[in-house]
Amino acid sequence: MAFHPRVHREFVLALRVIDAFGLPYAEAWRCLRPVAARLGVPRPSYSSVRRIVIAERARKLRHRDELDLLLRDLLRGRFPTAFVEHKVYGVQSVRGWFEYEDYGLERDG
Repeated sequence: MAFHPRVHREFVLALRVIDAFGLPYAEAWRCLRPVAARLGVPRPSYSSVRRIVIAERARKLRHRDELDLLLRDLLRGRFPTAFVEHKVYGVQSVRGWFEYEDYGLERDG
C-alpha cells in the first residue's frame, strides 16, 4: 500500500503550469525548487509529482476530447444538446462517445 502525504495546493497549481511545457517528470520535479523556497516547505517526493503530472495529463486529454466534440457540433451549426446533457446529467452513448447526429431520433426498421 503506497502512502502519499498531502501535497500543498501551490505545488499542484505550479505543476499545471510546468506541465504546459511537456517536461519529463524529473524536470518538473526539479522546477518545484523555487516554489518550495517561496512557501518555506519541502517539495513533494518524485513519486507524488509523477502521480500528479500523470493525472494532469489525463485531465487535459479528457478536456481536449470534450472540446473537440463540442466544437464539431457548433461548427456544423448544431446545438450540442447531448454534450450539455452529458455535463448536467451524465448521459453517454453506448459506444462511450456522444452520438449527436442520432440523439433523440428514432431509427426506422
